[in-house]
Formats: sequence, structure tokens, C-alpha cells
Amino acid sequence: MEKLEHHREIVKQVLTEYSKRKPAHGEVEVYPSFDEQGEHYQVISAGWHNQRRIYGCSIHIDLKNDKIWILLSFVDSLTFIYRIR
Repeated sequence: MEKLEHHREIVKQVLTEYSKRKPAHGEVEVYPSFDEQGEHYQVISAGWHNQRRIYGCSIHIDLKNDKIWILLSFVDSLTFIYRIR
């Protein structure tokens, strides 16, 4: 359980920090979404750019079987931000 809590805190810290980066164009909100019961963690982008709706998940991470599963990442450097022990 201690390992799970450690992984949970690392994932939340990384996603919170990443969500502070705002897109250069458009009125787009970027925010983390944490489902601690289901162990699903995401970064969501929602808003408008040039009269087009923007919505999507740029990062999706699950915690399963004492491991961190990166299911979706449009961020090349995400896996290198933190070294998980």
C-alpha cells in the first residue's frame, strides 16, 4: 500500500505540474483529472481556437498491480521528467 501511495503522489505531482503549461494559441484550459478510487489520472484540454472546439486528453495514466501504466501520452518528455523508484 505504501508503494501505491508513493506512485499516486508522483503521478499527481507530474500531471499537476504539466497542466500548468498553457497552449500558445487559443482560449484553452488545461487541467488534471484524478480518479483515486479507479486509479485513473489524466490531463484534459478544453476550449476554443479559431472558432473550433478543442477537447482531448493529452496524458492518461493508470496505476495497476503496483505499476504505473502510461496509456496515452502526447508528451515525448513525460516519461523522462521523473525517475520513479
